Formats: sequence, C-alpha cells, structure tokens
Amino acid sequence: MASLLAHIKIQPGKEAKWEAIMRDMVHHTFGTEEGVIRYEYWKGQEPLSYYCLLSFKDKWAFYHHQMSDHHEGHDFADVLAGITLEYIDPVEGAGGGLPHTSDPALPDDASENMKIAQERFPLSIPAWWGERA
Repeated sequence: MASLLAHIKIQPGKEAKWEAIMRDMVHHTFGTEEGVIRYEYWKGQEPLSYYCLLSFKDKWAFYHHQMSDHHEGHDFADVLAGITLEYIDPVEGAGGGLPHTSDPALPDDASENMKIAQERFPLSIPAWWGERA
C-alpha cells in the first residue's frame, strides 16, 4: 500500500480554478481507478494552503494515478506555487484501517510509464517506521 500527504501551495487568485481541478481529479480518480482507497483534499489554515490525503492499494496504483490522462491533462503549473509529497504510514490501531506503506521493487517488465513514475516519485521507507510496525 502507499499513502501520502501532499502539502500544496496555490498561486494567489487561483483558488477557484484549483478547487475545480480538484473536483475533476476526485471524480475521475474514483470513476476510473481501481487501486484508490482514499483521495481527499483539504483547505489549510494558512492562506493558499491545501492538503491531499492519498491512499492506494500499492505504489503501482499510485504511479498509475500520477501518470493517468486525467492527472496529466490539467495545467497544474498555472495554479501551483509549490507542492511536496510526503509518504506516510498509519499508526497501528489508529490509522483508519489503512495497511502499511510498502516499497516493492520495480518489476523487470515494468512499463515505461511506471519507470518514469518511479523516478519522479521514489518511495523510501524510513528506518524508524519499522520499529513501530
């Protein structure tokens, strides 16, 4: 499984456009992707700040999402001021029933899109997570 928290900053005056993109992304993600578990957007307290909680059955489902036509089809550069993707792992018994984030090796027969996604969004499991699994 792969879970992430996206820390997002939007350019001033682009809030309405950003929220329209997010509604479209959520609609298409749940409508066309089999591996999505959670996909939620939130406004932060700081102006122009948003968050996204994403959980997928595995990192391949996350990579498929990132490389999908509906994801690649939006002009994110027009609205984003910055984004940081942080892989997260649920606390045992307190993580909403989500399984642990894992990082399987890229298969030898992986598609070109999966290889690109692996380069763009590498997953690294912090050593301290294992101490609490």
